[in-house]
Amino acid sequence: MVIVMGDMIADLAMRIPRFPVVAQDLKPLSHLEIGPGGATNIAIMAARFGLPVACMGEVGHDAFGDIVLAGLQREGIGTTLVITTAESKTPVAGVLVDEQREPAYLGYAGNLTVRALTDEWRAAIQSADALFADGWVEIPEMPQMILDAFEIAKRAGVKIFFDPGPGNPALDLNWHVRVAALADVLLVNEEEAQRLTNLDDARTAAKFLIENGSQLVVLKRGARGMLLLTAQAQVEVDGFKVEPLDFTGAGDSTTGAILYGYLHGWDLKTLAVVANATGATKVQKLGTGHNMPTRAEIRATLAHFAPEFAGVV
Repeated sequence: MVIVMGDMIADLAMRIPRFPVVAQDLKPLSHLEIGPGGATNIAIMAARFGLPVACMGEVGHDAFGDIVLAGLQREGIGTTLVITTAESKTPVAGVLVDEQREPAYLGYAGNLTVRALTDEWRAAIQSADALFADGWVEIPEMPQMILDAFEIAKRAGVKIFFDPGPGNPALDLNWHVRVAALADVLLVNEEEAQRLTNLDDARTAAKFLIENGSQLVVLKRGARGMLLLTAQAQVEVDGFKVEPLDFTGAGDSTTGAILYGYLHGWDLKTLAVVANATGATKVQKLGTGHNMPTRAEIRATLAHFAPEFAGVV
């Protein structure tokens, strides 16, 4: 079982003609959808690859929380580790994407009440195959909760995956560095790698992160592909040239592919190519959540750009 921890939000996705959006504007929307978002995108992608997945976190006992839970259940993702209380309010992200395909986010942090790992969560972590968390934390206690979860997983031999993301700027960077060192697999873009290490060159930063404790660093470079490093080897692959519609969730989709491939023992080249294909497939689709790629769509991308890998998916 793969546990995806925290960052359970509802995404309200909107396609607008152009930025900026200013007061008294009235812009028509060409796309409007609400569904599960945040780290649930990774859970959905991992489940679509075929992994057994459960989300562990909190949503409110409200309409947005109902949408998140129903969306996860629709995807076959376990929700028994999700806590809902009458006092909680589900976090929501308004995701605006214009014709340039880059998203802007309007975040509502909600009101979450869980402040420490429950006994049920601790037991679930110990028996999991893998644990994923990211650095999108809002409540003050969440960094310690993630750190505690990773330390439990490390002692139990559970594989740990971490994506710091841009995170909360109010967070102490040392927390990100400490948590990253516990991760078996660290997924970062170039800016995040530089921020974690205070090094100007992303490739050098990735090597430093390996020395810091990670077994595999996945350096995501968007349309330029990605670089995968271990202490013994590295593989660099170019991105696939596709016509994008929406860059939202591209990184989440590649993380789902990395989760599946790493847990199935793929070599670095296969990991990188399939993750690239997954991201390339995602950006050709609007929105996230239920609009994450299917295996058939990823296989079609591979058949076009890298047919020798199509059979892997």
